[in-house]
Amino acid sequence: MAMPRHQPARSLAAFAAALAVGSCTGAPPELGYRLPASPSVVYAYGDTTLVDVAIMGQSMEIAMRGDADYGVSFATAAPGVEVTLTVDRLDASLTLPMAETERLDASEVRGPLVFTLDGEGNATVVSTPEVSMAASRMLSGLTTAHSFFPGLPDRVVSVGDSWVDSITYEGDAELGAVTEATVYVYSVVGDTVIDGRPLVEIALSGSSRTSNSMNMSGMTVAQSSTVELDGHVLWDERAGIMFEMVRRGEGRGTVRIPMSPQPLPITVRITQKARLVEG
Repeated sequence: MAMPRHQPARSLAAFAAALAVGSCTGAPPELGYRLPASPSVVYAYGDTTLVDVAIMGQSMEIAMRGDADYGVSFATAAPGVEVTLTVDRLDASLTLPMAETERLDASEVRGPLVFTLDGEGNATVVSTPEVSMAASRMLSGLTTAHSFFPGLPDRVVSVGDSWVDSITYEGDAELGAVTEATVYVYSVVGDTVIDGRPLVEIALSGSSRTSNSMNMSGMTVAQSSTVELDGHVLWDERAGIMFEMVRRGEGRGTVRIPMSPQPLPITVRITQKARLVEG
């Protein structure tokens, strides 16, 4: 459940710098979720997630690397939009310790992910796809619905403005029960133009705490971690849609497995990128 965003006091310098963002459209942009100019788009998405497990003095790596094309369509749903996301293409690999690398394609995902976003981007899941356990490390319906699009203030912003997006959810996902609490801080830093599109540039930082438990080969595995995040969002205010998001994270945690009397330490590194390629 998202907590209220807050708006800090603006300095005179911030007001002056706001003219740079206003030059995109002739006025300071309003950032919120409405039906975009193109109701059907495609995003290229990439995800690299590396988990190192320390056991008996050695480090074992679990690695998920993948690229995908997500077809995304929007429909009006008061007070924001309904989003339908389908996996049009998936080229991914999952590497587990002492096992052959598993290749994954779009057949690992059946059906669309459907969720709604209010004006600030708070998500409500309507339906989730059927995803194989291996592919769910890259695409989980519950996680994707809450994290693919950024939180927005649903108001006019200027350079120097910031807002906080706090996301907390729990439920049953493909990997088992999951609980996540993430706090993002977004700050408008300026504007840019890519492929003729005037874009608002937004820096992001934050911290995410995740825990999940799963049943693997008849044994229960529980994992928890805290990851520090940074990156940016490029928002096409004229079209009313996210153009790009880059999110990086690094953190630590533990994993509990029945064969070990003590929790095993882990390190987590993630890089996630989404960019509009059609629409």
